[in-house]
Amino acid sequence: MRDIPNKTFCVNIRHAACSLVAAMLSLAFLSAAAYSNVVDGVAIVVNKDMILVSQINEAMMPLMQEYRTKYSGEELKKKIDDLRKTVIDQAIETKLILQVAKAQKVKADEKDIDTRMEVVKKRFPSEDTFLQALTARGLTMREYRNQVAEQVLVQATIKQVLDPEIRVSDNEIQTYYDSHPDEFITEPQIQLAQIFLKIPSGSTLEEIDQLRQKAEQLRILIEDGVDFSELARKYSEGPYRDKGGMVGLVGSKDILPELKDIAMSLKAGEVSPVIQTSYGLHILKVIETIPARKVTLKEATPNIEERLSETKRNEKYKTWIKKLRQDAFIDVKI
Repeated sequence: MRDIPNKTFCVNIRHAACSLVAAMLSLAFLSAAAYSNVVDGVAIVVNKDMILVSQINEAMMPLMQEYRTKYSGEELKKKIDDLRKTVIDQAIETKLILQVAKAQKVKADEKDIDTRMEVVKKRFPSEDTFLQALTARGLTMREYRNQVAEQVLVQATIKQVLDPEIRVSDNEIQTYYDSHPDEFITEPQIQLAQIFLKIPSGSTLEEIDQLRQKAEQLRILIEDGVDFSELARKYSEGPYRDKGGMVGLVGSKDILPELKDIAMSLKAGEVSPVIQTSYGLHILKVIETIPARKVTLKEATPNIEERLSETKRNEKYKTWIKKLRQDAFIDVKI
């Protein structure tokens, strides 16, 4: 069954420790209410708030299970100790940020909550499967929404506190652009169309040969001047049939490996020979070629600004959370 990811204690998803937890833990850090039927104890006191032993254990469980299949003895003990420290640190940081949110009356945006819920739901085949996953974890939809709301609130608080102090100058953007030239070279692209004839599963060699003859006849018609898009609409069995076979603008990474070299070598207006892949038979046509080029500073500025802002945000976060910890009463009992 697929896990429902939960980053309730992950205050900064790009922070290295948080990324580890976010990537590997599932349905971690459930609310205390979800554990009301468990004999529990207090793991951590953060000012006047408590974090339960069961919450820490639940957060650690997925990775602990993986570790036990990979490690043993002292190595296993060290891995688990390191994991426990990471989880505890993230739990404390999240609790501190939620306390700031309460003091500053930050609210979670309902639209952001809905968006995150939908992203998670789309990872499941159906709504029923999603609900079954919640039930398997002992959660109701309301409890899970509350968790997501807490995640949104943590991120909103970080943004509200840190972003007013973040400034990226034009000079910083120019310097980054000049010092990272390779990042701003686009890959060559082609405007591609194709006619596709599917080879049915279980086809005999004779049947495949007959299909190839049909494809070769289409190729001859194209050479004789018959419109490629017209033939695609009539004979192609691919998803682009209704568009006259037009696939669109693609780079080498977007094309099947078996087709990539031929497709990228064609000039504008050229048509490929019939190509057989594991999917079927293809006839490709390149409508336009767009060579690699250097992205202008103006085009690159939004991405550079966001990247530099994120770097500054991470640095400010470290300073801010360190100060919060220094000023707080924190008692780790486990």
